[in-house]
Amino acid sequence: TSYQTTMTLTVSLLDYGAGNVRSVRNAITSCGYSIIDITSPSQIDEADVIIFPGVGSYESAMTVLQTTGYDNALRAYLAADRPYLGICLGMQ
Repeated sequence: TSYQTTMTLTVSLLDYGAGNVRSVRNAITSCGYSIIDITSPSQIDEADVIIFPGVGSYESAMTVLQTTGYDNALRAYLAADRPYLGICLGMQ
């Protein structure tokens, strides 16, 4: 008997101009999931699940998130208790 797993979940990858997006993208696709790149805060509310890759510099990354409006959109997404995986900075 063979079993076939159908992965219907689309992962939204937060690409805010910092963070190790390429490695995370490779990991997601190697697991068989499709990816939507979030390149605008307005896309966050549409996501099924978000992966937020981090970067070593908290202060500079937070400056980018705040000046681009990602911080408020992410807070609203998380306040709604929606699926989220934060890596490094994304977990802080």
